[in-house]
Amino acid sequence: MAIPWACQQVAFRESEGDMLDKITRGKIKVPHAILIYSKDGLGKSTFASQAPNPIFLGTEQGTNYLDVARFPTPKTWADVDACIDSLLKEKHDFKTVVIDSLDWLEPLLHQKICAEYKVKTLELAAGGYGKGYIISLDEFVKFRVKLNELREAKGMNIILIAHSQVKTFQDPHNQIAYDKFEIKLHKAASAMWREYVDAVLYAGIEVFSSGDGKTLKTFADDSRYLFTSASAGYDAKNRMGLPPRIELSWDAFEAACQPESAELIVSRINALIPQVTPEIAIKIAEFLTKAGTSIVQLKALETRIETILKG
Repeated sequence: MAIPWACQQVAFRESEGDMLDKITRGKIKVPHAILIYSKDGLGKSTFASQAPNPIFLGTEQGTNYLDVARFPTPKTWADVDACIDSLLKEKHDFKTVVIDSLDWLEPLLHQKICAEYKVKTLELAAGGYGKGYIISLDEFVKFRVKLNELREAKGMNIILIAHSQVKTFQDPHNQIAYDKFEIKLHKAASAMWREYVDAVLYAGIEVFSSGDGKTLKTFADDSRYLFTSASAGYDAKNRMGLPPRIELSWDAFEAACQPESAELIVSRINALIPQVTPEIAIKIAEFLTKAGTSIVQLKALETRIETILKG
Protein backbone atom coordinates (compact mmCIF):
# COMPACT_ATOMS: atom_id res chain seq x y z
CA MET A 1 0.00 0.00 0.00
CA ALA A 2 1.32 3.43 -0.90
CA ILE A 3 2.38 5.70 1.98
CA PRO A 4 0.22 8.87 2.12
CA TRP A 5 2.03 12.02 1.01
CA ALA A 6 1.51 13.70 4.42
CA CYS A 7 3.12 10.73 6.19
CA GLN A 8 6.06 10.88 3.78
CA GLN A 9 6.61 14.52 4.69
CA VAL A 10 6.55 13.77 8.43
CA ALA A 11 9.06 10.95 7.95
CA PHE A 12 11.31 13.24 5.90
CA ARG A 13 11.19 15.97 8.56
CA GLU A 14 12.08 13.48 11.29
CA SER A 15 15.00 12.19 9.22
CA GLU A 16 16.07 15.76 8.50
CA GLY A 17 16.04 16.55 12.20
CA ASP A 18 18.27 13.55 12.91
CA MET A 19 20.77 14.80 10.31
CA LEU A 20 20.85 18.29 11.82
CA ASP A 21 21.78 16.73 15.16
CA LYS A 22 24.85 15.19 13.49
CA ILE A 23 26.26 18.44 12.09
CA THR A 24 29.82 19.16 13.20
CA ARG A 25 31.91 22.33 13.00
CA GLY A 26 35.56 23.19 12.62
CA LYS A 27 38.48 21.65 10.75
CA ILE A 28 38.83 17.86 10.78
CA LYS A 29 42.28 16.40 11.41
CA VAL A 30 42.88 13.60 8.91
CA PRO A 31 46.01 11.83 7.62
CA HIS A 32 47.64 13.51 4.64
CA ALA A 33 46.92 12.50 1.05
CA ILE A 34 49.40 14.30 -1.18
CA LEU A 35 50.98 13.95 -4.60
CA ILE A 36 54.53 15.20 -5.14
CA TYR A 37 56.11 15.29 -8.60
CA SER A 38 59.23 16.60 -10.34
CA LYS A 39 62.03 15.51 -12.62
CA ASP A 40 64.47 12.82 -11.46
CA GLY A 41 66.81 13.46 -8.56
CA LEU A 42 65.05 16.34 -6.79
CA GLY A 43 64.52 14.47 -3.51
CA LYS A 44 60.93 13.23 -3.71
CA SER A 45 61.70 9.82 -2.21
CA THR A 46 63.89 11.39 0.47
CA PHE A 47 61.00 13.71 1.40
CA ALA A 48 58.62 10.74 1.67
CA SER A 49 61.15 8.77 3.73
CA GLN A 50 60.94 11.48 6.41
CA ALA A 51 57.19 10.91 6.89
CA PRO A 52 56.02 8.88 9.92
CA ASN A 53 57.10 5.22 9.63
CA PRO A 54 56.71 4.83 5.84
CA ILE A 55 56.43 1.70 3.73
CA PHE A 56 57.38 2.10 0.04
CA LEU A 57 55.63 0.38 -2.85
CA GLY A 58 57.35 0.60 -6.22
CA THR A 59 60.79 0.08 -7.67
CA GLU A 60 63.89 0.13 -5.48
CA GLN A 61 65.59 2.69 -7.71
CA GLY A 62 64.46 5.73 -5.75
CA THR A 63 65.16 4.24 -2.31
CA ASN A 64 68.40 2.29 -2.82
CA TYR A 65 70.30 4.68 -0.55
CA LEU A 66 67.50 5.27 1.96
CA ASP A 67 67.03 3.30 5.17
CA VAL A 68 63.32 2.57 4.65
CA ALA A 69 60.92 -0.38 4.63
CA ARG A 70 59.86 -1.43 1.16
CA PHE A 71 57.79 -4.15 -0.47
CA PRO A 72 59.50 -6.36 -3.07
CA THR A 73 59.27 -4.71 -6.46
CA PRO A 74 55.91 -5.79 -7.93
CA LYS A 75 56.12 -7.47 -11.31
CA THR A 76 52.37 -7.41 -12.06
CA TRP A 77 49.29 -5.41 -11.12
CA ALA A 78 48.19 -8.39 -9.01
CA ASP A 79 51.38 -7.94 -6.96
CA VAL A 80 50.48 -4.29 -6.41
CA ASP A 81 47.00 -5.22 -5.21
CA ALA A 82 48.43 -7.89 -2.90
CA CYS A 83 50.75 -5.37 -1.23
CA ILE A 84 47.92 -2.91 -0.53
CA ASP A 85 45.62 -5.72 0.63
CA SER A 86 48.26 -6.84 3.14
CA LEU A 87 48.32 -3.35 4.66
CA LEU A 88 44.53 -3.42 4.91
CA LYS A 89 44.14 -6.89 6.37
CA GLU A 90 47.27 -7.55 8.43
CA LYS A 91 48.50 -5.96 11.65
CA HIS A 92 51.39 -3.53 11.27
CA ASP A 93 52.72 -0.27 12.67
CA PHE A 94 53.29 1.61 9.40
CA LYS A 95 51.91 5.15 9.40
CA THR A 96 52.52 6.13 5.77
CA VAL A 97 52.27 4.32 2.45
CA VAL A 98 54.38 5.74 -0.38
CA ILE A 99 53.63 4.88 -4.02
CA ASP A 100 56.95 5.43 -5.80
CA SER A 101 55.95 6.11 -8.48
CA LEU A 102 52.52 6.44 -10.11
CA ASP A 103 53.99 6.66 -13.62
CA TRP A 104 55.89 3.44 -12.97
CA LEU A 105 52.66 1.79 -11.71
CA GLU A 106 50.58 2.83 -14.72
CA PRO A 107 52.33 0.53 -17.27
CA LEU A 108 51.73 -2.47 -14.97
CA LEU A 109 48.03 -1.69 -15.05
CA HIS A 110 48.10 -1.31 -18.84
CA GLN A 111 49.89 -4.67 -19.15
CA LYS A 112 47.14 -6.32 -17.09
CA ILE A 113 44.41 -4.94 -19.35
CA CYS A 114 46.27 -5.86 -22.55
CA ALA A 115 46.71 -9.42 -21.27
CA GLU A 116 43.02 -9.70 -20.42
CA TYR A 117 41.95 -8.56 -23.89
CA LYS A 118 44.82 -10.35 -25.68
CA VAL A 119 46.06 -7.22 -27.44
CA LYS A 120 49.49 -5.67 -27.79
CA THR A 121 48.58 -2.06 -26.96
CA LEU A 122 46.02 -0.42 -24.71
CA GLU A 123 44.56 1.45 -27.69
CA LEU A 124 43.29 -1.90 -29.07
CA ALA A 125 41.72 -3.16 -25.82
CA ALA A 126 37.93 -3.70 -25.65
CA GLY A 127 37.53 -2.93 -29.33
CA GLY A 128 39.68 0.20 -29.43
CA TYR A 129 38.50 3.81 -29.67
CA GLY A 130 40.09 4.69 -26.32
CA LYS A 131 38.09 2.13 -24.32
CA GLY A 132 41.29 0.71 -22.87
CA TYR A 133 42.01 4.00 -21.13
CA ILE A 134 38.48 4.06 -19.69
CA ILE A 135 39.03 0.57 -18.26
CA SER A 136 42.42 1.68 -16.91
CA LEU A 137 40.81 4.63 -15.18
CA ASP A 138 38.18 2.36 -13.61
CA GLU A 139 40.94 0.14 -12.22
CA PHE A 140 42.79 3.16 -10.85
CA VAL A 141 39.57 4.25 -9.13
CA LYS A 142 39.33 0.84 -7.42
CA PHE A 143 42.95 1.22 -6.34
CA ARG A 144 42.18 4.69 -5.01
CA VAL A 145 39.32 3.27 -2.93
CA LYS A 146 41.79 0.91 -1.24
CA LEU A 147 44.18 3.76 -0.52
CA ASN A 148 41.32 5.71 1.00
CA GLU A 149 40.51 2.72 3.23
CA LEU A 150 44.10 2.80 4.46
CA ARG A 151 43.72 6.50 5.19
CA GLU A 152 40.38 6.22 6.99
CA ALA A 153 40.48 2.78 8.64
CA LYS A 154 44.22 2.50 9.33
CA GLY A 155 44.98 6.20 9.79
CA MET A 156 47.82 6.12 7.26
CA ASN A 157 49.23 9.04 5.29
CA ILE A 158 49.12 8.55 1.52
CA ILE A 159 52.07 9.92 -0.46
CA LEU A 160 51.95 9.53 -4.24
CA ILE A 161 55.18 10.21 -6.11
CA ALA A 162 55.29 10.93 -9.83
CA HIS A 163 57.72 12.25 -12.39
CA SER A 164 57.16 15.36 -14.46
CA GLN A 165 56.93 15.90 -18.17
CA VAL A 166 56.96 19.09 -20.20
CA LYS A 167 53.76 19.79 -22.10
CA THR A 168 52.77 22.73 -24.26
CA PHE A 169 49.79 24.50 -22.71
CA GLN A 170 47.43 26.69 -24.74
CA ASP A 171 46.16 29.39 -22.39
CA PRO A 172 42.46 29.89 -23.22
CA HIS A 173 42.43 33.40 -21.71
CA ASN A 174 45.07 35.05 -23.87
CA GLN A 175 45.60 32.40 -26.58
CA ILE A 176 49.30 32.14 -25.74
CA ALA A 177 51.05 28.76 -25.88
CA TYR A 178 53.84 27.95 -23.44
CA ASP A 179 55.57 24.95 -21.89
CA LYS A 180 54.84 23.81 -18.35
CA PHE A 181 55.63 20.84 -16.11
CA GLU A 182 52.78 18.35 -15.64
CA ILE A 183 52.35 14.95 -14.01
CA LYS A 184 53.71 12.16 -16.24
CA LEU A 185 50.47 10.16 -16.55
CA HIS A 186 47.70 9.72 -19.07
CA LYS A 187 45.59 12.89 -18.83
CA ALA A 188 42.50 11.13 -17.46
CA ALA A 189 44.50 9.34 -14.76
CA SER A 190 46.34 12.55 -13.91
CA ALA A 191 43.06 14.42 -13.47
CA MET A 192 41.65 11.65 -11.26
CA TRP A 193 44.65 11.60 -8.91
CA ARG A 194 44.76 15.41 -8.78
CA GLU A 195 41.14 15.42 -7.67
CA TYR A 196 41.73 12.76 -4.99
CA VAL A 197 44.64 14.29 -3.08
CA ASP A 198 44.53 17.33 -0.81
CA ALA A 199 47.70 18.75 -2.32
CA VAL A 200 49.59 18.45 -5.60
CA LEU A 201 53.13 19.63 -4.84
CA TYR A 202 55.70 20.45 -7.49
CA ALA A 203 59.26 19.92 -6.27
CA GLY A 204 61.80 22.20 -7.84
CA ILE A 205 64.53 24.78 -7.52
CA GLU A 206 63.57 28.43 -7.45
CA VAL A 207 65.12 30.32 -10.35
CA PHE A 208 66.07 33.99 -9.96
CA SER A 209 66.76 36.51 -12.69
CA SER A 210 68.58 39.80 -12.98
CA GLY A 211 69.37 42.15 -15.81
CA ASP A 212 70.21 45.67 -16.90
CA GLY A 213 67.40 46.04 -19.44
CA LYS A 214 69.51 44.68 -22.30
CA THR A 215 70.56 41.28 -21.03
CA LEU A 216 68.83 38.89 -18.65
CA LYS A 217 70.64 36.37 -16.48
CA THR A 218 69.02 33.53 -14.58
CA PHE A 219 70.56 31.71 -11.62
CA ALA A 220 69.62 29.36 -8.80
CA ASP A 221 71.18 27.93 -5.65
CA ASP A 222 70.91 24.39 -4.29
CA SER A 223 67.79 25.08 -2.23
CA ARG A 224 64.88 22.80 -3.09
CA TYR A 225 61.25 23.64 -2.48
CA LEU A 226 57.71 22.36 -2.73
CA PHE A 227 55.53 24.74 -4.73
CA THR A 228 51.91 24.50 -3.66
CA SER A 229 49.90 26.62 -6.09
CA ALA A 230 49.74 26.61 -9.88
CA SER A 231 51.86 28.93 -11.99
CA ALA A 232 52.62 29.34 -15.67
CA GLY A 233 55.54 26.92 -15.31
CA TYR A 234 54.02 24.04 -13.37
CA ASP A 235 50.80 22.51 -12.13
CA ALA A 236 50.05 22.48 -8.38
CA LYS A 237 47.22 22.92 -5.89
CA ASN A 238 46.35 22.56 -2.22
CA ARG A 239 43.24 22.63 -0.03
CA MET A 240 45.27 23.05 3.13
CA GLY A 241 46.03 26.77 3.20
CA LEU A 242 49.73 26.16 2.56
CA PRO A 243 52.12 28.99 1.67
CA PRO A 244 53.12 29.19 -2.01
CA ARG A 245 56.56 27.71 -1.31
CA ILE A 246 57.85 25.29 1.34
CA GLU A 247 61.32 23.91 1.97
CA LEU A 248 61.57 20.36 0.61
CA SER A 249 61.48 18.48 3.91
CA TRP A 250 58.76 16.67 5.83
CA ASP A 251 59.32 18.80 8.94
CA ALA A 252 58.86 21.99 6.92
CA PHE A 253 55.73 20.56 5.30
CA GLU A 254 54.23 19.57 8.65
CA ALA A 255 55.04 22.97 10.11
CA ALA A 256 53.31 24.65 7.16
CA CYS A 257 50.23 22.51 7.80
CA GLN A 258 49.83 23.86 11.32
CA PRO A 259 47.34 26.72 11.71
CA GLU A 260 48.93 30.15 12.02
CA SER A 261 47.50 33.43 13.18
CA ALA A 262 47.52 36.52 10.98
CA GLU A 263 49.21 38.42 13.82
CA LEU A 264 52.17 36.02 13.87
CA ILE A 265 52.70 36.26 10.10
CA VAL A 266 52.45 40.07 10.17
CA SER A 267 55.05 40.17 12.95
CA ARG A 268 57.46 38.14 10.80
CA ILE A 269 56.80 40.41 7.82
CA ASN A 270 57.46 43.50 9.93
CA ALA A 271 60.79 41.98 10.98
CA LEU A 272 61.76 41.66 7.30
CA ILE A 273 60.76 45.18 6.23
CA PRO A 274 63.97 46.90 7.49
CA GLN A 275 65.96 44.69 5.10
CA VAL A 276 64.25 45.94 1.92
CA THR A 277 64.44 49.26 0.08
CA PRO A 278 62.12 52.13 1.11
CA GLU A 279 60.20 51.79 -2.15
CA ILE A 280 59.49 48.11 -1.55
CA ALA A 281 58.64 48.82 2.09
CA ILE A 282 55.88 51.19 0.95
CA LYS A 283 54.43 48.54 -1.36
CA ILE A 284 54.54 46.00 1.48
CA ALA A 285 52.61 48.34 3.74
CA GLU A 286 49.98 48.82 1.04
CA PHE A 287 49.63 45.08 0.53
CA LEU A 288 49.35 44.48 4.28
CA THR A 289 46.39 46.85 4.38
CA LYS A 290 44.69 45.04 1.49
CA ALA A 291 45.43 41.56 2.87
CA GLY A 292 43.91 42.27 6.25
CA THR A 293 43.71 38.98 8.17
CA SER A 294 43.84 36.67 5.12
CA ILE A 295 46.31 33.93 6.04
CA VAL A 296 46.80 32.90 2.38
CA GLN A 297 47.59 36.43 1.19
CA LEU A 298 49.85 37.17 4.14
CA LYS A 299 51.82 33.95 3.63
CA ALA A 300 52.16 34.76 -0.07
CA LEU A 301 53.52 38.22 0.82
CA GLU A 302 56.00 36.74 3.29
CA THR A 303 57.24 34.28 0.66
CA ARG A 304 57.60 37.09 -1.89
CA ILE A 305 59.65 39.23 0.50
CA GLU A 306 61.94 36.28 1.29
CA THR A 307 62.44 35.76 -2.45
CA ILE A 308 63.33 39.44 -2.96
CA LEU A 309 65.84 39.35 -0.11
CA LYS A 310 67.39 36.14 -1.43
CA GLY A 311 67.79 37.59 -4.90
